[in-house]
Amino acid sequence: MQTEQHFRELLDKYLSGTCSPQEKAIIEEWFGKGGNTGKTDLKLDHEQRAGLLDRIHGVQDGQAFLENKTGKSKLRIMLTGWRAAAVWSAILISAGIVTWKSGILKPLLTSNELQIAYRLIQTGKGEVKHFLLPDGSEITLNANSRLEYHPDFPQHRQIRLHGEALFSVAHDKAHPFSISTSDSLATTVLGTRFNIQSYDKSQETRITVVSGIVAVNRGRQSLDTLTRSQAIRYQRTAKSFTISHDVNTESATGWIKGEWDYENLRFNDLAILLQNHFGIILSSRLNTDLLQTGVSVNFNRKQSAKDILGVFCSFAGCSFRETSPNSIELH
Repeated sequence: MQTEQHFRELLDKYLSGTCSPQEKAIIEEWFGKGGNTGKTDLKLDHEQRAGLLDRIHGVQDGQAFLENKTGKSKLRIMLTGWRAAAVWSAILISAGIVTWKSGILKPLLTSNELQIAYRLIQTGKGEVKHFLLPDGSEITLNANSRLEYHPDFPQHRQIRLHGEALFSVAHDKAHPFSISTSDSLATTVLGTRFNIQSYDKSQETRITVVSGIVAVNRGRQSLDTLTRSQAIRYQRTAKSFTISHDVNTESATGWIKGEWDYENLRFNDLAILLQNHFGIILSSRLNTDLLQTGVSVNFNRKQSAKDILGVFCSFAGCSFRETSPNSIELH
């Protein structure tokens, strides 16, 4: 029988494509039999199972993260199709999260445990939600956004954000409040009020502090510490950032009241606005880098998508036309 450590090493080698034909046969036999060949006996306790579920919940598009028991080493791989399904099925089985019977995966965790592992809040087109977290912190989530938070939130105040949200964080010196975004930025606070805009299709992440102090990091790099009325704009492609002072925080958080202010509205931001609040896909035959208003503009939810497009095009020097009920093209 393989030891647990040896089998984990074989699994890592298989995922990285470096195992021998014999080792490959062992792993694929394990996959094929639902993670139970008698060659290994991998067991995780309740806390490890919950932690593994939480990590798996954060995996997207077949991107897998495997950690050893100490958490000190990490293997990052890309998987697609049947191989990804086989890997996750086998890992879930080995972790004791599911069993394999007659080709059907059956959960071993209770429904309550599964609910705790998947704390997800999301909004749809034009939808804004306000809610309280278990620690008393208040969050307003903008349209077409999603937020995931740690299952034991009072002790682990960790959040993953895709989209935009305004945070009013309850003070807790012993438990810092941390928000991570898809561009690896981490915003950490003890108790404050701030806005984060980080849509997946955006070219940048924007963090604006309404009150208090926040620290912004990317990996191990400290970008800056922001105080009241300061903001950071992180450019994802260039991996660079700028800091603004004396920011109009009411303007930055106006979306809560259905008001959208832009110092210089660019094509990409316009496309995100139209998709999130009107469900419209915007395209262009023109160079999108040149399409911008060049002046401050503001809109509100009483205006239609065509009203907003009309204002944009009057400044950007373009026209628009519908190509389908939910698609508009600039030309």
